[in-house]
Amino acid sequence: MIGGIDRPDRGCVLIDGQDIGALTDDALSDFRARHIGTVFQNFNLLPVLTASENVEYPLWKAKLSGIERTRRVNELLDAVGLAEKAHRKPAQLSGGERQRVAIARAFAAAPSLILADEPTANLDSHTGEAIIELMRRMQRERGVSLIVSSHDPQVLAAADEHVFIRDGRVVAHQRANQEDVLA
Repeated sequence: MIGGIDRPDRGCVLIDGQDIGALTDDALSDFRARHIGTVFQNFNLLPVLTASENVEYPLWKAKLSGIERTRRVNELLDAVGLAEKAHRKPAQLSGGERQRVAIARAFAAAPSLILADEPTANLDSHTGEAIIELMRRMQRERGVSLIVSSHDPQVLAAADEHVFIRDGRVVAHQRANQEDVLA
């Protein structure tokens, strides 16, 4: 629901003051493109595109000039440590490199919210830790909210807040290093 894929049966989902459930399908698609970046568990990179082109892809809808798109793509690939691999296709990258391209792509349109689904699931623990650190750094530098769905203890340890959901219901909510707020 937060990503606007499903609509609530009751209540509302507010992002940047906008009730996204009240938007038409086209308006919701435009809203997602401008305000929500997504990091998928399985990367979801387009295999025929290079790393640079995968990061640039969400910028096409934003109608930025070619110069601005190139500047932003180069900045993001540099931020994730992949400037030298900009012209490689996903099959030529390691799992950790693919996840870093996916993170750069999620940040490309300068969204206010990033949703990450198990961003460390396909990675070894060392690479997973590096991905967590990268996402937190980019979150701080770019002032974006980050919502991560994960079973990874490393991700939980790095989070500011934890919301535990079982069978579609919130069963606990706690700030890091504090007791449950809701049980």
